[in-house]
Amino acid sequence: MVERLVRNEKVRGSTPLTSTKESQAIPVTGSLQPSSTQMFSLFLGLLLLGIGDPIAPAQKSLTPYWDSLSQAQRAVLASGKPVVIEEEMPGNPWPRFIIYQGVKVPPAVVAAVFWDCEKDPEYIPNCLKVTTLSRPSPSIVEAEYTLKMPFFLPDEIYVSRNEIRRVPGGNYAVNWTVLRSRYTKNCSGNLILEGHDGNTLIRYANLVEPGSKIAKIMKASAERQVVESVQALVDRVGDLVVRPGNSLTNKIKAMEAALGAVAPAATGSAPR
Repeated sequence: MVERLVRNEKVRGSTPLTSTKESQAIPVTGSLQPSSTQMFSLFLGLLLLGIGDPIAPAQKSLTPYWDSLSQAQRAVLASGKPVVIEEEMPGNPWPRFIIYQGVKVPPAVVAAVFWDCEKDPEYIPNCLKVTTLSRPSPSIVEAEYTLKMPFFLPDEIYVSRNEIRRVPGGNYAVNWTVLRSRYTKNCSGNLILEGHDGNTLIRYANLVEPGSKIAKIMKASAERQVVESVQALVDRVGDLVVRPGNSLTNKIKAMEAALGAVAPAATGSAPR
C-alpha cells in the first residue's frame, strides 16, 4: 500500500534517525501523543505502509515477535520509541524496512483502524480519495487511492489489494500488494499486530522497488517516512480511543464480521 498500507500516513512530528541499520526515533506509542505533518512522506509513507512482505521467519514458527527482540530493543519500545531495522536487498536500491512499535490498546483496535481504509482521507494529509473497487472475499479488499503530490507532480493513483487474517493467539495480520502504481515497480509487505501484556506490539515490514527517478532520489528519507507512517497509525488509534461515540466500536464490528466469514483453516494460519 503505498498504501496501506500503508497506507496510513498522517505524519505528526519527527526526530532525526540515529542509525541506518537499527534506529530509534520519534517518541510515540505508549503516550499516543499527536505529532505534526510533513509533505512528501504522504506518498512514500502510504506506499511504504500499505504493502506486505512475505511471511517472516519468526512467524513461520509462530514464535512471538516480542520473544525475538533483544533486551535493548525491548527497552527502546518500553521508552515509547520505535525500533527500526533495515535489511539490504541485493539488486534493490531500497532496503526492506522493519518497524516495531508499541501501543497501549489491544490488537483488535489497531487492526480495525488500519482495515477501514476508506476513512484514510479523514486523517491522512493529501490523501484525496479512497474507493473500494472490489471485495473478492469479505477479508480481501481492492481499493484505489488518490494522493496529492508535491512539486506539481501528477496525483498518485494506485490500486492496493489488502487481506486481513487472524493469527493464533488473538493476533491479527494484514498483508497487502500494490497492483498498479505510477511511481513504483513493486511493493509488498505486511502488518502484524501481536498482543503483549494487554497492549499491542506492531510489526510492520515492507519492501518497495522504486519505479521512477523521483522515487529513487527519496532513498535518503525513506526510512524516516516509514517510521512516520507507523506513527500515523498509532496517532489515529489514540485519537479514536478518546473520541466520544461508537466510531471505534463500529470499526471493530465491521472487521470481525469480515473475519467471521473466513474459513477456519485460513484464520488459523500464519500470514503469507
